[in-house]
Amino acid sequence: MNRPAAPGFFRHLWLLWALRVNIGLNQGSGRHPLFAVGAFLLSSAPAWGLGVSFYGLMRLPGVAHNDVWPFFILNLLCFVTAAVWVTWPLMSAGVDDHSELSRYAAFPISPFRLLIASTGASLLEPRALVFYAPLTGAALGYASMHPVRLPGYALGLYVLFALLNAAWSRVGLYMVLNVLREKHSAQLLGGGFVLFLAGASLIPPIDTSWLTAVGEGGVEKLDMAILVDATLALGRVPPGLFGDALLELSYGYRRNAFADGLGLLFFTVMGFALAYALLLRFHRGVGRAGPVGKVSPDGDPFARTRSRFTTLLVREALDLWRNPRARLLAAVPFVLAILLKLTSGRGLLEYAVGESADAWLMGGLCIYGAVVMASTFSQNTFAYDGHGLALLIAAPVELGEVLRAKNRVQGLAAGGMALGVGLFYRVYFGRGTALDLACALLSVLAVIPVLLTAGNFLSLYFPVKFHASLKRRDKLPLTASLLGIVAASVGCAPFVTALRLTAHAGTTPGTLGLLALSATVTLGLYLALLPLALRLLEQRKELVLRAVTRE
Repeated sequence: MNRPAAPGFFRHLWLLWALRVNIGLNQGSGRHPLFAVGAFLLSSAPAWGLGVSFYGLMRLPGVAHNDVWPFFILNLLCFVTAAVWVTWPLMSAGVDDHSELSRYAAFPISPFRLLIASTGASLLEPRALVFYAPLTGAALGYASMHPVRLPGYALGLYVLFALLNAAWSRVGLYMVLNVLREKHSAQLLGGGFVLFLAGASLIPPIDTSWLTAVGEGGVEKLDMAILVDATLALGRVPPGLFGDALLELSYGYRRNAFADGLGLLFFTVMGFALAYALLLRFHRGVGRAGPVGKVSPDGDPFARTRSRFTTLLVREALDLWRNPRARLLAAVPFVLAILLKLTSGRGLLEYAVGESADAWLMGGLCIYGAVVMASTFSQNTFAYDGHGLALLIAAPVELGEVLRAKNRVQGLAAGGMALGVGLFYRVYFGRGTALDLACALLSVLAVIPVLLTAGNFLSLYFPVKFHASLKRRDKLPLTASLLGIVAASVGCAPFVTALRLTAHAGTTPGTLGLLALSATVTLGLYLALLPLALRLLEQRKELVLRAVTRE
């Protein structure tokens, strides 16, 4: 019998993309395909609003007929789009959502084809559509007011710009995956954070004093030389080459536009080359076990626990401490705080909200840290046990105690992380009052019970398999992800409402009281719904076990 021919290049891509979509949607045999399509369109709906808004902005007479504003907006959007797109897998700590590398290690496919498939698939995700929607709308709006020569070439440049961002996003993603697989990943992340903090301290913050002039005399009082210099600077970085090329094509300078295209191609190829090298390094380590935690020199950490519940708490705390993704999550809010200072984010926000700026920033960073820590582990809480869940079910212990222990450890980790972020903000920025910090922490106390409550039910109805070594993870269904986003939005609503009521005046004791009341209500909601979650756990424990141990 003749051996069947290996799939061709495009057939390989089609098979991998189809498999990735099925995994991403967790689509079962009984689920109608239209449901998946509807969920995709719903999750990417913000892209339409953003695209139309920026399309209209570029067609405003004050912008369209200006010699500087259109190019400044285009180049700024190019930079922001690239920055968000490239850093999103890291800032959201979603590295294991894309760690399908080892899933396909045994497939008859070369690493190069896997790189192309993974990168191409990342271009079609709902969040990617949201990321480049503003630039897409702005580019179309600019082209409608300033016709460009060679529209086909301009479209090719847009595709090349997208590939540039996707390639460098893979570079950052594979780099972090390689770091997290190392035995000393915690030390590497901590050392990288310290070096980043030291390097950031040497860079002067961006000057935002021009906002004062704009606020006093309007946009016409702004020194246009500032915009011209910013436009030229943004056009010299790789993502800005796309905006600069549109400018050249609108004026008919084809040679300059071709030079910009060559620059985009060069940096895109460089990104793919680096990503390919990092992918090969990851493949060499696929067969190894994940990072192994060191044994405590004091012996068995469970020897000093005095009760069964305390033992479960220690077990969950150790699992969380040794989880590589938790290490990345712990560093992200601090990196964001450093970036905010470098980009003078506080100055920009102070211009918008006045004395409430520190409360918004401190509370926002604290809530962000709590949300990513609590929701990441609570929404699929039993998956981190894997086959160990079978031992827990067979052990002489109520599974409800395990869920309570998980909730307590995850809630304390989220609260402790928020406290650390708040204190870091106070020391690093040297701004913010004790009242601002208290409001930020009460906001966290209001959001954590909501996340834990939603996570308990999502863990029972949408369980998926997870490998702590980051070998692979079945992605949460899109429905579960959307419900998690809704829960986080509900939990954050008291914070947003309380600060909106303060307007520009800053926090007051009344703000503190409102947030304290909200925290009390959400805690009561958690305690009221916990018995229902425990009853459902007893009913669905076999289903959860099959889901988190399936191969």
